[in-house]
Amino acid sequence: MSLSIHVAATRAFSAALLVAGLISSQAVLAEARTIKDGVFTQAQVDAGKATYDTSCKTCHDMRFYRDALKSWDGQPVLWMWETILGTMPADNPGSLMLEEYTDVVAYILSENGFPAGETALDPDGNMSDISIVAP
Repeated sequence: MSLSIHVAATRAFSAALLVAGLISSQAVLAEARTIKDGVFTQAQVDAGKATYDTSCKTCHDMRFYRDALKSWDGQPVLWMWETILGTMPADNPGSLMLEEYTDVVAYILSENGFPAGETALDPDGNMSDISIVAP
């Protein structure tokens, strides 16, 4: 093999390793998102409060969710959303609009001290990649 072909092959291999490293580091960064990272919007919080006040507040004090978040520590937000969707309201589970469940989750997170951000929480998009951390 000539020197120029060897150098070209070495450069191509190095470039491939660099690209693979960048891709894997992006995957690690995506997996590392938590509810501390502003993963819902203030508009979702505001809408969630309205839904919570009419559909949840009579049975659930907000302190209930502090313990629930502790038990879900390390799990994806999607699990919390699916649990609430499948069980609430107790007298008619699944009766709210999907967006209302999402907004209620944002409100619960906000009330437990987690910050709003610029990206909306979305059960079809990012919820499975966002981890719950205990308050």
